[in-house]
Amino acid sequence: MTLFKGSRYETVPLFVPDAEGRSHFAGLRARPVGPAKGVLEHAVETRDRLDALGFRYFAQPRLWHRVAAANPDVLFPEDLVWEAAEEDFAAEATREQTGGERLGAQVLIPKAREG
Repeated sequence: MTLFKGSRYETVPLFVPDAEGRSHFAGLRARPVGPAKGVLEHAVETRDRLDALGFRYFAQPRLWHRVAAANPDVLFPEDLVWEAAEEDFAAEATREQTGGERLGAQVLIPKAREG
């Protein structure tokens, strides 16, 4: 598996083969995130997106993952701003058909890195 130099996944270990040499998953183990102390609460607004939150709070849309790390109780990062319905999840389904925005829900925003 090839990762870009400087990727936050660069040092994450691969799954190791079992005692018989079989590899059950050819991927990376979970990336250790470490504590991300949320210092600000953001109330979800209409049409919020993770990249927009990254830009709004860190001036970098690609830093959306810091918002996700500060909210470890949410399994899928998109669930921070969007709530999926339990109905049909066809690939063609639009957001309007599958759920709704989590308007007013609180999302923790970590402190911007210093230095």
